[in-house]
Amino acid sequence: MNKLQQEIQDFHEKLKPALHRILDQYDKKAAPQIYHTIIQPCKKLIQKCSFKSVSDTSRLCTLVYWLYIYGNKELALELCELVHDVDFSFEFEYWNSGIQNIYGLEIRIARELLGEDRRNQIPSYLLEYYFSKRVKKRCRYPQILREEEIAACDSRFLDTELLYALYHMIGNGETGLYTELNENWDELEQAINTYIDCLKKL
Repeated sequence: MNKLQQEIQDFHEKLKPALHRILDQYDKKAAPQIYHTIIQPCKKLIQKCSFKSVSDTSRLCTLVYWLYIYGNKELALELCELVHDVDFSFEFEYWNSGIQNIYGLEIRIARELLGEDRRNQIPSYLLEYYFSKRVKKRCRYPQILREEEIAACDSRFLDTELLYALYHMIGNGETGLYTELNENWDELEQAINTYIDCLKKL
């Protein structure tokens, strides 16, 4: 086993206890939405989670957001913190691996649960991502609300559109790095809460 394989294995082993605790909190006969958003991703991540896999890191990001949406903030924060000190930078130039969205959510949960401001703890390689032209273009207000896309989408994909909007509003907005988002934060906060309420009801 080479160094990278060992690091991937070590990261996976760190995740497993938290993933098992999540499964322990949810009934095996849970509603289909809970099974789809919490139980199934947990089971897949217990089997495999490489930080060099876009599908794995995206699944981890989605799981963390759904935990937050359902109010399980403690376990969501624990998963957020487990991605510290792992080199995910290989994906950021061309792919959305989900890890950058996890850091924004960590900032939000740490403020809500602990009263901590973690905006100054963003890894340097993520700053390069946040300030890239592609991301800055996407972080405009009110486009970041994705209201047109949400209104036009098929009802089967409403959860995907709402979650995608939360990724940007929380994942990018909570960093405090975008003046335009900061200036419209009250409206963004209202939209975040509205989207979360909608997702809970789906």
